[in-house]
Amino acid sequence: MFNYHDQADGLRRIMARSSARVISVMGANGQPAETWLSQLAASMVGPGQRLLLIQAKQRPMTKYTLHAVALRQSILSRAVVKHPQGYDLATLAETDILTSSLSGDLKTELNGIVNQLAYDYDTVMIEALLDPLDQTLILPVMAQHTLVLQMGRNEAAIKSAYMTIKRLCQQHGQLPLSVVVTDSSHEQGQQYFMRLNQVCQQFLGISLSFLGAIPENKVLQKTENIQAHGLKNRHGLEPSPATQSALAFKAIARSLDQRVSTSSLAAA
Repeated sequence: MFNYHDQADGLRRIMARSSARVISVMGANGQPAETWLSQLAASMVGPGQRLLLIQAKQRPMTKYTLHAVALRQSILSRAVVKHPQGYDLATLAETDILTSSLSGDLKTELNGIVNQLAYDYDTVMIEALLDPLDQTLILPVMAQHTLVLQMGRNEAAIKSAYMTIKRLCQQHGQLPLSVVVTDSSHEQGQQYFMRLNQVCQQFLGISLSFLGAIPENKVLQKTENIQAHGLKNRHGLEPSPATQSALAFKAIARSLDQRVSTSSLAAA
């Protein structure tokens, strides 16, 4: 975790980095994709890798939010905690704060805090959402790096994803967008992604990237145990659904890591 009392350490990190790896993840409807983001964060943490997950809504683990830091009601070191799965965790704000539009000054403060944190981590993953008033991304930093959209496997999700992508393009230009399909096998996810991608190419003039698919939600409850005890059972049998889920997260994490690294090098 960041040494908030060592200013020289912070300066060395800032001077050493030309760009930060920031990944913003959002649901197809423009709302947080919180049901699976912690599993993806855990899958991206490797030996010596520092990852910060910033979730939108306050969690029991996080007594202080970044919103409280922006209001000078707390200090930054209290808003970042260590998660048992190996990454650091912070939250943007209390739930009721995010249901109303944030002031421009507060957005500027929060955006600066996220950028400050980004210099101490290899990866910062942000749970993104659209401002309820103007339908822009709630923080500018969310539009400046890698943006991942989560889409379910149904017709309504394709329509919602298209409308959200259209808003993003209108407000922020042609962002590099990647898609994860949930409640789906890899093959099913590819089919639904291709339909969305075709519509976006035809009407918006943009091409999306397919990151992968995540199995049904009921499998995710067992994923953390699989990650903790390995991906093969002792009899060497066919992987269980929970194991398949863990493998899916690992595959998405590898693909996302490669894309983010490539984007960071291009921007440097």
